[in-house]
Amino acid sequence: MGKCELCGKDGSRIEADHKELGRVMVCQECWSKLYEENSMAADIGSSGSSCAVCK
Repeated sequence: MGKCELCGKDGSRIEADHKELGRVMVCQECWSKLYEENSMAADIGSSGSSCAVCK
């Protein structure tokens, strides 16, 4: 629990890797908005990926 680093709303937070701000803790609403706006950085090259192109 804490404040969203984007909107300031109190409650549960989720980590988002923002393209410009880096890692921020945001509420579900802001996370969804960032996802829809394609504002999150891609985590390419992670060893747990099942994508053949990303390996």
